[in-house]
Amino acid sequence: MSKKLEEKQRRREAEQRKKDALRKAHRRRNLITTAVAVLVAGAVIAAIVVQREDKKAKLDNYGVTADEANCGEVEEQDIQGAEHIETGSAHDPYTSNPPTSGPHYNEPGLGPVQTGFYEDAAEAPPEGVVHNLEHGQIVFYYNPDAPAEVIQDLKTAVEAAPIASVATPWPDIEGDANFVMTAWGTSQSCEQVSQEVVESFRKKFQGIAGP
Repeated sequence: MSKKLEEKQRRREAEQRKKDALRKAHRRRNLITTAVAVLVAGAVIAAIVVQREDKKAKLDNYGVTADEANCGEVEEQDIQGAEHIETGSAHDPYTSNPPTSGPHYNEPGLGPVQTGFYEDAAEAPPEGVVHNLEHGQIVFYYNPDAPAEVIQDLKTAVEAAPIASVATPWPDIEGDANFVMTAWGTSQSCEQVSQEVVESFRKKFQGIAGP
């Protein structure tokens, strides 16, 4: 083979080696990019799962023990009737504190009120939430000056059963209690929130509706 042909062949081989090296480098970059993308996606999914599990754990475990909650006995209250009244109209005073039955509004959004946690009593007045009780829901009347951890635990308790729970401020709670759980004609006062006590109250009284 002539020197000219040998030189030409060497150039072709060198060019091929260069192309092969570029292809290998390109494949390596693609593999690295794919691996990084998979790792990032995995991290995002893991973060979502952890976040969901953390939220679930908060909902599944809140408050203090039943003994620490310092709750009173469940009390049966006299049923005061279930008269529907016009919004804003006067009515006889409620016979229990806080109300567990009696006259109430019958207007969408005002009686019964939308379930949830309220910080403004004007948005969930007794004449509104008594209608929620009549429908078998649970109403938490809470002292607006209660400790922050009690307020937070009540929010969690409401969130745990969002379609059947209302919480509204009630500054006239008697004694040392920070809130009162109520159902139709029934109440129980507590200093702190206990998941065990709340779930026991729900099991016994949630769904018991008025006439």
